[in-house]
Amino acid sequence: MTSAKHTSLWGSKVKREKAHRVLVLDIDGTTVTSEKKVDLQTKHALLQLQEQGVQLILASGRPPEGVYPIAKTLGFDRFGGYIIAFNGAAVIEYKTRKCLYEQCLSADTLRSLWDDACRHGLGIMTYGKGRIITGTCPDTYMLGESEWSQLPIVWHRDFLRHAPKKIHQCLLTGPSDLLQSLNPLLSQLYLGRAEVYHSEPLCLEVTPCRVDKSFGLKKLFHFLGISPADVICCGDSYNDIGMLRYAGTGVAMANAPENVKSFADYVTRHSNDEQGIVEVARRFF
Repeated sequence: MTSAKHTSLWGSKVKREKAHRVLVLDIDGTTVTSEKKVDLQTKHALLQLQEQGVQLILASGRPPEGVYPIAKTLGFDRFGGYIIAFNGAAVIEYKTRKCLYEQCLSADTLRSLWDDACRHGLGIMTYGKGRIITGTCPDTYMLGESEWSQLPIVWHRDFLRHAPKKIHQCLLTGPSDLLQSLNPLLSQLYLGRAEVYHSEPLCLEVTPCRVDKSFGLKKLFHFLGISPADVICCGDSYNDIGMLRYAGTGVAMANAPENVKSFADYVTRHSNDEQGIVEVARRFF
């Protein structure tokens, strides 16, 4: 999408700015910096929006435990808020930790993922309560995931036996070029059974069939009586495309791939490392 088109779409929505009352934010690559931190300017801008009555929702591929610290930093203890976790497979009210909706991968799908991970030499991991569970030797991605989430890694060679009964999301890890080549193959293989996203260079995220962030948002908006027309969604990766298309205004970050930007109504001039969300707050609210 060209900058001229962005400007045109932005101009057509000027009169509707004041109608926006909900801001949905992806976390990694959008709200936090490359160091996985919320910078001070972004924090202040988002606290100010909530003081003005804007509802904030965090939509992430992370497990709830990985979202809660960001939500706390952004004032959810004070203002309340909602979390879309596991790329839409779980919808959670922050203050009560109540799960309003969830959908899980089937046991058969998990078994197939384990077989495919072994066949292609990939790592496999999922989330248990307060921990990361892996069926393969922890690799670079898993160790990084454990570091920022503060969740310990538990390695079980008999992955299927020790995996939780409820699995909202499974991750396949490995070299970026290998995952990129396998993504279309696995997407086709699991068509009708699961969704496969190459959302980060070193992992493929797998969620239940037809579940993405827009799916979780639809469930939440129905519960809250919110119209998508009143919503701005911000994201940077392929797993954000659904919600960028679903929202009244979809915003892609400057650091997003060009394919993702093409689905947005507006592309920020600043990246996640340059307070891109501050730009959104100033421009649309």
